[in-house]
Amino acid sequence: MSTPRTMFYNANLSNFTDLSTDNAFITENGMITKIGDSNDLLPLLKDEDIRINLQQKTVIPGFTDSHMHLLAYGSTKEQVVSLKEIPSIDALKKAVTQHIDRKSIPIGDWVNGSGWNQDLFSDRKIPDRQDLDSISRKHPIKLLRMCYHICSVNSKALELAGITKHTPDPEGGKIDRDSHGNPTGVLRETAMELINRVIPPIENKEEMKNLILSACDDLVKHGFTCVHTDDFGFVGDRQALLDAYKELNEAKKLPLQIVLQMIIYKPEDIRFYIDNQLQSWKSMDRLIPGPIKILADGSLGSRTAALYKPYSDDAETSGFMLMSEKRLETMIKLAFENDFDVAAHGIGDKTIETLLDIYAKHEALYQSKHLRPSIIHSQIGSESILRKYRELQVIANIQPIFTHSDLHIAEARIGSDRLKHSYCWKTYLEMEIPTVGSSDAPVESFNPFWNIYTAIARKDLMGNPQDGWIPEEALTRKEAFELFTTKPPLLSGESHQSGKLKEGYWANFLVLQKDPFVVRPEELKDFMPIATYFRGEKTYES
Repeated sequence: MSTPRTMFYNANLSNFTDLSTDNAFITENGMITKIGDSNDLLPLLKDEDIRINLQQKTVIPGFTDSHMHLLAYGSTKEQVVSLKEIPSIDALKKAVTQHIDRKSIPIGDWVNGSGWNQDLFSDRKIPDRQDLDSISRKHPIKLLRMCYHICSVNSKALELAGITKHTPDPEGGKIDRDSHGNPTGVLRETAMELINRVIPPIENKEEMKNLILSACDDLVKHGFTCVHTDDFGFVGDRQALLDAYKELNEAKKLPLQIVLQMIIYKPEDIRFYIDNQLQSWKSMDRLIPGPIKILADGSLGSRTAALYKPYSDDAETSGFMLMSEKRLETMIKLAFENDFDVAAHGIGDKTIETLLDIYAKHEALYQSKHLRPSIIHSQIGSESILRKYRELQVIANIQPIFTHSDLHIAEARIGSDRLKHSYCWKTYLEMEIPTVGSSDAPVESFNPFWNIYTAIARKDLMGNPQDGWIPEEALTRKEAFELFTTKPPLLSGESHQSGKLKEGYWANFLVLQKDPFVVRPEELKDFMPIATYFRGEKTYES
C-alpha cells in the first residue's frame, strides 16, 4: 500500500521573491514532489491523500542555525542559573543566591551560571573571587561570561582546582592576578580548563538525551528544521554523547536535522572521530557528522580575540591566539587529509587572516575532497581579509544577533578605523563572499526573528540606536532570511535539496500568521511560527 501524500493549499508561499504565484504543494516521503496552483494540483490527488487548507497563511522554508551549542543550551535551560541582562554585580549575587536556595544545592556541590556581561555594569568590573565568596564559601562557584571565553570563580573553586600564585598560565590562557600575584578568580580561555577538570562533567547518556530533547523542543517552536551544534567539548564522555545522538536518531526522536560540529583541542583528538567513522557530511538520516571545530582565539568582549594591534581601550593587550600558527595548521591539514571539513572560530583580524592563509595553503587538498571550510564569527576584518575571503570562497558563518550587544562596545574595543571593515555583512554579500547565519546560542538567543531583525535594522533589541549602527551594512529582508534558510546548505553540500520550497527538496517549512515581508521591522521581533514541519511531518503547532 502506498503512503498517502499530503497537499498543502490556499497558502502564501515565499521563497523570498515576488516572482512566484504558486499557492500549493504536495509532499510525499518527506519531499516536495509538486508545487503550483491549487486548481492544478487538486486533480492529482487520490481519495486517501491528505488535504490541508492553510487559509492564506504564509509558508517559508525552515530555519537552520549554522552554529550553536545545543547541549549547553539545554543545560542552561534546565540546570544553570542564567545571568543574561543582569545589570550589576549586586544583582548577580542575588540571582546566584536565589538559585542555590531554589535548587537546594547541597554544601560542597558546584554552582554554575552563565551569561554575565561586565559592560552592562556601571563600573564595568569583572566579578572576582571576593564577589563570589560573598555568595558562598562552602559551594564552589563558576560563572561564565556571556561569550563563554572568561569565567569567574570563588576561593573554594580555586582551592579544589589547586590554582595558586605559583600556578603558571597555560598555553592559550591567562589567570588574572592581583598586585601580589594571587589569583583573582578570573580565568581566561584555556585557563578555564584548570577549573573544568575538577567539575563533575555530564557523563550520563540518558541525561544527555533529556537535555538534547529539551533543547530541540524549543528549537522547533521557533521554526528550526536543522541546527549545526558544537557539543563535544561540553561533556566528559564523548562516546556517550555520540551514542546518545545515534540512539535518538535511530528511534526517530530527533524532530529536526542535527549536524555535529566535532571539536578538537590538539591534533590527536581527531582520532576519536576517525575511529567512529564520522567523516564530514556522511548522512545518518537525521544525524550528520559535520566539520572539525577548532577554537583559534577568544572573544571581543573579553579582549581575548587576537588582533594585529592593541585594543583601543586596553593598550596592554592585543588578545591572543589559543595555539601556535604551526599547531593550528597541523590540525587543519590533518582534518582535510582525513576527509573532514573545518569550521574554525575566528574573531580577531589576526586570527581570521591566519586562518585564511592556512586555508589558501591547502586549497588544492580540500577542493580535491569537495570540502567547504568556514570561519565562525569573522567579526574584525580588513581590506586584505575581505579580498582573501572572496578569492578563496571560504564560508563566513556570522551572527547578526551579536550586534545587539557588540554595537555598544565595538568602537571602544577596536576604534573607528578597524570598525570600517568589521561586522560588514552587506559588504560580504556585495563581494559575493559565501555567508551563512547562526546564533552561537546560548551565548545569544537562537530566536531567528531576532537575528533577522538585527541584520536588517542594525539595532539592538530595544531599537537603539535610532538610525541604526553602521546602517550602510544593513541587509535586505531577503538577504537576512536567506542567511537562515537557503544559504546554510552551502556548508553541507545540500543546496540541491534543502533550504527552498521547491520540487525535489525536503519538505522543511514553517507556517506564519503574517507575511514577514510586509510588516514593520520592529514587528518581526514578536514573530513565532503557527506550525513547523520537518520532512513533511508536523513537529510543532501553537
